[in-house]
Amino acid sequence: MVFFKIVEKNSFWYCFFRKWLSLIFRYSYCGNFYVRGRKNVPKAGTPIMFVSNHQNGVIDALSILFAMPIRYKVVFLARADVFKKKLTAKILNFCKIMPIYRQRDGRDNLGENAAIFDESAKLIDRGYPVALFPEGQHQEGHYLGPVKKGFARIAFEAAEHNGFPDNMWIVPIGNHYEDYFMLRPQVCLSFGEPIRLSDYYEAYRENPPRAMADLAEEVQRRIGGLMLDIPDREHYALYDSLRAVVRKPICAKLKLKNYYFPDDLEADRYFAKRLRETPEEELAAVREKAEECRQGMSRLKIGAREVGGRVSPLVLLLEFVALVLTFPVMLYGLCFTGLPVWLGRRQAKKMVARIKNPMLQSSFDFVLNQIIYTGTFYLVYIVLYWCFFDSALVFILLMATWVLSRMFWIDYFHYAAHVARRCRALFHFRAVSRLRPAYEYLAAWATR
Repeated sequence: MVFFKIVEKNSFWYCFFRKWLSLIFRYSYCGNFYVRGRKNVPKAGTPIMFVSNHQNGVIDALSILFAMPIRYKVVFLARADVFKKKLTAKILNFCKIMPIYRQRDGRDNLGENAAIFDESAKLIDRGYPVALFPEGQHQEGHYLGPVKKGFARIAFEAAEHNGFPDNMWIVPIGNHYEDYFMLRPQVCLSFGEPIRLSDYYEAYRENPPRAMADLAEEVQRRIGGLMLDIPDREHYALYDSLRAVVRKPICAKLKLKNYYFPDDLEADRYFAKRLRETPEEELAAVREKAEECRQGMSRLKIGAREVGGRVSPLVLLLEFVALVLTFPVMLYGLCFTGLPVWLGRRQAKKMVARIKNPMLQSSFDFVLNQIIYTGTFYLVYIVLYWCFFDSALVFILLMATWVLSRMFWIDYFHYAAHVARRCRALFHFRAVSRLRPAYEYLAAWATR
């Protein structure tokens, strides 16, 4: 069910909620939100289609939407099964989301796509960028699934509907996440160099299926070049842990800034390239050393940073002092904002367990934790304030400290966990030293 007039409407409330949620996403949900390649996006009003990898449910769409200035009225195409209820469909259409039917939704429903494709073509012509995820489903890790041709059909139909314009573009996007399940992860979104659709017009007129396949192949290559695409699914978990082990030496080789998330992504992509280039017989030895490191780090409860570097007792002491000094601020934030975060996370995990799709946890967590529970608790705080205080300045200061301390105590726990790992590495320095030969072997392989 689609309410096209709602999708096309530029209402005050849509702009208000988009800006409000953007602030929540950027400064509360994300630890850091990096946007690269924004200069690759054509100016607003140009016929544009965004195509992105899909790993993290609704968060993928939000990262695209909130990376764009508000003048870009981005319309998304999403799986049709979430539009079954009329109220839900109206809400999604208000958010400028339209359904697209897949084979699994039943062959009888595929005919509904004709109206969606036609409306998408009209929206693109009117300057509404259309965004979709051409893999057809979200992946369960840092890898790219096969790009399907449905987006190409929409693009060519939009071009044909609009008289095959010379200025229609396909913009590839790569989403990358520090972690899919942690609180306040780092997020990096990269806009790639746009593809001029007019380069495929002649091929499309001669052989439409072949032109669509060629465009899908090019998009697969472009998106893959913007994200971390670990090539081996069979040993994915091992390689996913290995990339953290070899990241520091790779950053040193490529002269990148270690622990700066966009540069960490480049190091991880270089690591994935080394996996593709290494013969299988050598990879067997790499996997053996990687498993040795993983088991050792798991046993000692330390991270790759502790294996790859020496822990200074003086630095560790200073870090511990910083934790002690900032403990009251953390406790204040935890008392006022810890309960809604805990309730939101708990409910999100229950919903994920019920639908058996762990990759949607971040989506539920954003809605429940960041909006519903936190919003409800803040309303309660406001009511209590008006009952007991009469100073607007006090109220403003309280609101500011609640917001800041909410983010601070989460980051405090992340930092405390880091200090705890460093403590364990110092106390078990002999066991850590026994892991160093395996680490040095992996570092030499990664930087060869």
